[in-house]
Amino acid sequence: MFTEQNKEHTMRPTYSLKSGLHLMAATTALVVVFAGSAYAVDGNAVAARLKGIYSQYGATLEYGNVESSGTTVVLKDTKVSGKDDKESFKVGDVTLSDIADADGGAFKVGLITVPDIDHTSKEEANGRVIIQGISIEGVMLPPENSTDPLAQVLQFEKAEIKHVAVSANGKEALTLDALSGIRSPLSATTPMKFTSNIGSFKADLSEVQDPKTKDALKALGYETLSGKFDMGGTWNTSDGRINVEKMDVTFDNAGALGIKIDLAGITPDFVKNVKEATKNVDGKPDDAKGMAMLGLMQQLSFTGASIRFDDASLTNKALDYAAKQQGAKRTDLVNQGKAILPMMAAQLGNAEFAQALGTAVSAYLDSPKNIEIKAAPAKPVPFAIIAAGGMADPKSLIKTLGVTVNANQ
Repeated sequence: MFTEQNKEHTMRPTYSLKSGLHLMAATTALVVVFAGSAYAVDGNAVAARLKGIYSQYGATLEYGNVESSGTTVVLKDTKVSGKDDKESFKVGDVTLSDIADADGGAFKVGLITVPDIDHTSKEEANGRVIIQGISIEGVMLPPENSTDPLAQVLQFEKAEIKHVAVSANGKEALTLDALSGIRSPLSATTPMKFTSNIGSFKADLSEVQDPKTKDALKALGYETLSGKFDMGGTWNTSDGRINVEKMDVTFDNAGALGIKIDLAGITPDFVKNVKEATKNVDGKPDDAKGMAMLGLMQQLSFTGASIRFDDASLTNKALDYAAKQQGAKRTDLVNQGKAILPMMAAQLGNAEFAQALGTAVSAYLDSPKNIEIKAAPAKPVPFAIIAAGGMADPKSLIKTLGVTVNANQ
């Protein structure tokens, strides 16, 4: 929605978002990581195991001491930090309650709660992050040193964060409310269902420093951007097929961006291999990291994907703004686009797709409702073939992946 060339300037007024996002990532990891940890009657053993598992994700978990009482374990004065964080985030007392036996020597934690966090960065004194209402339910703790592939996957029933606020210079730059994640039980025979939601978000863009970006946002009426996020899908651990059936970001008074993606090969073993590869290339040049990830990607197959935008006034606002900047009418700008598009599409080397693209974009510009680009190959395409085609003849991927485009449908 906003161009890459303005990215650097756009982010300047929200410099505290960096520490905020680091804190969110570290806290979320803390909440979720318990799903891959192991419980022991000895509270200190539980804490040590959690610390070890947290480190598997390149992060650090620290605590002052451990208190145990019946089926409850409390990690006192807990602090967390991500791999690249220069400072730890104070979390407080983390409580694991209602711990019970589960099949195969595993344990189930009924509820994990994390106290509200109010953090001011030492590096960015004007940046403040507040996170409230952190909890996770139905956490499965596999046995220590388990060889079960499913033990490599974080398992829980529900996770929630009620409110997140990131401030800069005493002014809220970003707020998130009603964050949640729900998963069905993980099984080797039945696909796991999952959902993730952000009930509402709001970003204050009024302090953007770049004059052109600031003027554009004001003209479009997007100095404050609000909306919601919804995602859902399934994961079959036996063949590693993960089907993200819905990943929608809805922007109020603008439109909704919807993404779907269907991949195969992301098995628990694949997840394990990614973790190991990440550790092995830590500290090595970016080229080595890229080659390691590329090798792992060869194990995956592409089944389908789509990107769709449903307009809710953004397109006409953008066209009017662009036309005003050029001293032209919107209809003239649209006609110019229609005239240029066929020449640009011809460079794709696929006459049928070029025609469909031109037809769809023209229809959308005339009456902006929705536009969708979809890739639906006749059968799953290994990533090795996609990579080879991309290097040898990128234009061939349109046919290989079955790419189509439609508007206002």
